[in-house]
Amino acid sequence: MKPIENTLKGMGGQFDLLNTLYGGSSMTRMETEQEDDRLVIKLSAPGVGPDAFNVLIDGKKLVLYTLLQQKNALEGQSLAVPMFLRVIDIPDFVDAEHIEAVQDHGQVLINLPFKDGQHFQRRVEIQNLF
Repeated sequence: MKPIENTLKGMGGQFDLLNTLYGGSSMTRMETEQEDDRLVIKLSAPGVGPDAFNVLIDGKKLVLYTLLQQKNALEGQSLAVPMFLRVIDIPDFVDAEHIEAVQDHGQVLINLPFKDGQHFQRRVEIQNLF
């Protein structure tokens, strides 16, 4: 293969990746809901499969990220570009050992169960000092 052909093929893959990053995909959507016995984080991104999402527990941190994989079939090389990254502190009332992630209809659901099935919550009144 001539050097110019190799360069053009490499640039084509880069253009395809840049098109995807800057216009071919939508922003990842993250929603959080509280249920009776757990918190649920919902992740979705149109055009991105649930397999691209990653969930990592690092100590007291929950790391959620998405990687866009670009593979060059001719050379056997691959490039992973991060599209989404969130680092969340795991609250003390969450049982970190039992956090689970499941795929459901194109989205990823991360279940954060409460310890002992209870979540302590109360409203704090703001006092007037004057």
